[in-house]
Amino acid sequence: MAGRKRDRRALRIVFVLFGLALFAYLVADMGVGTILAQVSRFGWWFAVICLLNAAWFLFQALAWRTIQREHLRGVPLARLFNLKFISDALNTLLPSANLGGEAARLHLSQSFLTRKQALAGILVDKTVEYGAGIPFMALGFLAAWAGGYFPRPLALPAILCLAVSLAGVLIFAAFQMKGMHPVLAALARIAPPLRRAIVERERQIRRLGLQLVRLYRVPRKRTLAAWSWHFLARLTGVLETYLIMRVLGWPVGLGHALFITAMVAGINTVFFLMPGQWGIAEGSHLFILHSMGYPPLIGLSMGVIKRVRKLAFAAAGMPLYFHASRRSAPPAAGDSRG
Repeated sequence: MAGRKRDRRALRIVFVLFGLALFAYLVADMGVGTILAQVSRFGWWFAVICLLNAAWFLFQALAWRTIQREHLRGVPLARLFNLKFISDALNTLLPSANLGGEAARLHLSQSFLTRKQALAGILVDKTVEYGAGIPFMALGFLAAWAGGYFPRPLALPAILCLAVSLAGVLIFAAFQMKGMHPVLAALARIAPPLRRAIVERERQIRRLGLQLVRLYRVPRKRTLAAWSWHFLARLTGVLETYLIMRVLGWPVGLGHALFITAMVAGINTVFFLMPGQWGIAEGSHLFILHSMGYPPLIGLSMGVIKRVRKLAFAAAGMPLYFHASRRSAPPAAGDSRG
């Protein structure tokens, strides 16, 4: 067990170093001064980009509240917003394959939810979030195809991103809707080392499975509403792309901005194990925009500007995290909330 943990930690470190090395190479190859000159063009427009990202978190908080309406009734929306904000900040900073932030959200939300309720809610929320990404990507690809500006070199990557994302969401959702324990038991027959862990935690797994099944059995209108909030969140990313291109001096229409954002979202989803998508996000912007006929500098500049925005939000999120950690007390030893 300890050996496996060391292997996972070593793998995360390798991913981080690879991403940082790729990021450094891309910036150095283009020229640090050249990139900084592009970033400096933003001025107060950077504040507008930050407001758009804040709207992203607001829509995500509304989706989370919609999914767990009964359990989150009475919890201020601002508090859910803060936890989404903190989660994204930690995902940016921690070498945890985008899981560190969700672990923090799980821990901090236990001040108003039981552990099983919090974990089930986060799993369903992430499933709906990624589920909203699939039609978003499809819409972006179809708009580009119909508009005649879909670059041929991106056809295969687009299909692969869409197929991998769809398969991942369907498998993840099916895993949860089955109640988890039957699926894990079947996996244990294939991989005997899992059997002991499943037996030891059988009661907890069954309880979590019940919470998940309950969330998936809510009225479809509620699930659709949560999906809609996540879809709206992704549309703020389209506005961000549209604005950045205009400030960089290469204005595009909303259709082009939709395609760029959808393509980047697809690549980031496929490479979700890369901590913070360092290097991957910047490289994907460069590759996509260059394939569309824009100078490589514009694509990389867009990726770097979005990275600066993420780092600014991460810096703002850390004080929120420490404040929330102090006010979040763990349940007492005799607490039976589960």
